[in-house]
Amino acid sequence: MNLSRNLDVVAEPDVLVVGAGCAGTAAAIAAARKGARTMVVERSGFAGGYITNVVGASLDGFVDLRTGLPVVGGIVFDLAREAAVTEEPVTDWAATRFRFNAEVGQMRDVMDRAYVRFDIERFKLAADRLMGEAGVRVLYHTIVADALTEGDRVSAVVLANKAGLTAVRPKAIVDASGDADVVAFAGAAFDANDNPQPMSLHFRVGRLQPTVEMREACSRVLAQANAEGRLPLYGGPWMAQFGPDELYFNATRITGNPVDPDDLSRAEIQGREDANLMFELFKEHLPQFREAYLTGTGPVVGARESRRIRGLETLRMTDIEARTERADAVCLGGWWLDRHPSGKSGYHAHHLARPYDIAYGTLVPQTVTNLWVAGRCHSAEPAALASSRVTVTCMGMGQATGTAAAMAAQNGQPAQELDVGALQGALLDAGAIILERAAKVRRIGDEVGVEGVE
Repeated sequence: MNLSRNLDVVAEPDVLVVGAGCAGTAAAIAAARKGARTMVVERSGFAGGYITNVVGASLDGFVDLRTGLPVVGGIVFDLAREAAVTEEPVTDWAATRFRFNAEVGQMRDVMDRAYVRFDIERFKLAADRLMGEAGVRVLYHTIVADALTEGDRVSAVVLANKAGLTAVRPKAIVDASGDADVVAFAGAAFDANDNPQPMSLHFRVGRLQPTVEMREACSRVLAQANAEGRLPLYGGPWMAQFGPDELYFNATRITGNPVDPDDLSRAEIQGREDANLMFELFKEHLPQFREAYLTGTGPVVGARESRRIRGLETLRMTDIEARTERADAVCLGGWWLDRHPSGKSGYHAHHLARPYDIAYGTLVPQTVTNLWVAGRCHSAEPAALASSRVTVTCMGMGQATGTAAAMAAQNGQPAQELDVGALQGALLDAGAIILERAAKVRRIGDEVGVEGVE
């Protein structure tokens, strides 16, 4: 079937950001602050992606696991000031030592550090306000349906929303869709793992107090149900505080391809079934759940891995292990090597990753000259992506690409020829932790070593 129709061009921004998740929110704010006329489109009715759509309040990738010192700064500090919950007020975000996330079991060895997590409703407000203050035009309930190319450029992006099909003609595009949608629609090269990390649908439980002992009891209940054939694959369970007496659980594990519509729909259905079964099992077997109730499941299932672009450079495991210094470093990664298995239940190994450079070249497709990516679709080996895919690392990539896209749109430069030194200078001016700041964080961590880290 062939479809031919004329589309109204509804905008011609300097920078179009596709997706207002962790990466896209930061990219849109960064581009607008750099003076670019910026537009962001997002499939949901709010920003935040994994944090708000999947219900994941931890600041994964925020700190050096050894010391708790932040490895990503700039816009993430702005979002944290507006939307983070802390035990004590934080006056100097860059110098404060934080717990590396809010998970009940993983926090037990770093309780002397500051506690921080996002308040999901406040994050939605903070993202709206920061994008609005920067002058970003926001279109929620909007997806990208296609990309049109002229030579080595994306000339237009087709949108689908309540207005039907329309077109946007941007000078520069940041693909922060998570799945490299614009890259794929534009015909640029990407890779996809035949056996990607499984998806998860988080769920929330109210009238419940977190303890390590309860976490271990939940694990035993799920293991028994799995052995009896009542419960298919599951992960963890991991649980983190959502409110004073409410936890969210990361425990469902669904295999499949997140960019296959049937697999994605099946994952949503299976995730809800598994979440409800898990809660019923906890209610049946654990006295701590006697007064508990299921608050809800996440709005969408969370994907950890799908398309990854073929970039000018690729983040490899050897780079993380050797902490290879990159002349074009634009942000730091610091999360565990946290690769969820697709054929095994329960907990899996989390291997320490010392802060490592993420190069500008991993965010730039090889052939399209006005397109960048930010987030888990950047150019990375699957094993390396196990670390770089997480929330705050994606924010760092977003700030880098939003700044780069604004500079390129203003200067008429192709992505592949952008002055990376000038980009790094702009990022440093905006508070990013790269180059000499990154060296300082690494040096402090190296002096501490890995003692006390799970």
